[in-house]
Amino acid sequence: MVRGFRDRDFIESIEGLIFCVIGNVHPRGRVISYLKYVPNFQSQIRVKWSRSGVSYGRILPHYSAMGVRETINFLKANYPQYLIYDDNRSMEFTEVPIDRVKFHYKPEFRLRELMISPMDSLEGMVRDIVLRLSSESGVDLDFFGVTGSILLGIHNPSFSDIDLVVYGYSNAIKVRDALKRLYSLEDSSFSLPKGEVLESWAKDIIKIHPLTFEEALLLYGKYKWNRALYRGRQFSVHPVKLDDEVRGCWECEKYRFMGITTIKARVVDSRDSIFIPATYIVDDVKVIDGVKPEKPISRVVSYEGLYMDLADPGDEIVVRGKLEEVYNLNSGESYCQVTVGSFEASGGDYIKPIKWLNELLR
Repeated sequence: MVRGFRDRDFIESIEGLIFCVIGNVHPRGRVISYLKYVPNFQSQIRVKWSRSGVSYGRILPHYSAMGVRETINFLKANYPQYLIYDDNRSMEFTEVPIDRVKFHYKPEFRLRELMISPMDSLEGMVRDIVLRLSSESGVDLDFFGVTGSILLGIHNPSFSDIDLVVYGYSNAIKVRDALKRLYSLEDSSFSLPKGEVLESWAKDIIKIHPLTFEEALLLYGKYKWNRALYRGRQFSVHPVKLDDEVRGCWECEKYRFMGITTIKARVVDSRDSIFIPATYIVDDVKVIDGVKPEKPISRVVSYEGLYMDLADPGDEIVVRGKLEEVYNLNSGESYCQVTVGSFEASGGDYIKPIKWLNELLR
């Protein structure tokens, strides 16, 4: 069965450029994505990836909106045909025309291949992790996938990370709960970062996100369940919606940028915060600083994976981001939202649960 383009898929253009797909909703005839690998490119990142004699440089310097901005600058100078000013979102996007897609890499298909016959030690580790997670969670193997460099076959067993996908909301919750159980066991091979590793991760993330060192330690040491270690190797798990869980269409909504704002709000629904974009339905919103909305703010939406699944219903959060009015062209209804992970915020946006601050004050 042919499926659409999903979050964490990869696509390769006719020039050999490799893009990572963002989200499950796309404009007609195009795929929202960001450029990640360029063939024979001298990357500022020393680590090299290769496949069939072709070397790939990673053009994305780091995972953040500002990192994606650098890929847009590269495309603007070299492949402007992949940049579109999108009238629905009122901003420039990387949108790959479907007729320029040479290959569509699907995580679940690649995983099936290596589960049958892993070709190296890293692929064997992928198989071990997925078998354990499937057994512990009760989620069928068909709902898992592998993304990143392993999906593309350009990984290096000596240093590449393992990036997994789990499809479907209920499956993702089961895997999340299973991982939390595994982290609590002394001999499970799964562990959250500690000591020097935790400090290293925290130092890296505060270079590109407006968190304090203490907040970053708390995030990775306690709350960031989907990025951890398996036998010392870094792995991540990314929930992705199944096609029948996707609502709406790209052309159904129009967005208007209103400025940068900081708010405090109470989460009332966090179901979709486990995906990208991570969406929190909120109420009891108070503007702390910046632009005030013309109508109530009802959503906080993050394109930064760092802030996915951080708050539960009833939790209070402080958010800084891009204030937008969203107008539904079908129903005529509109609302305001604060978006985290925008170019306009210039890397100064965030979501911080109040419970973090309370823990740090104890």
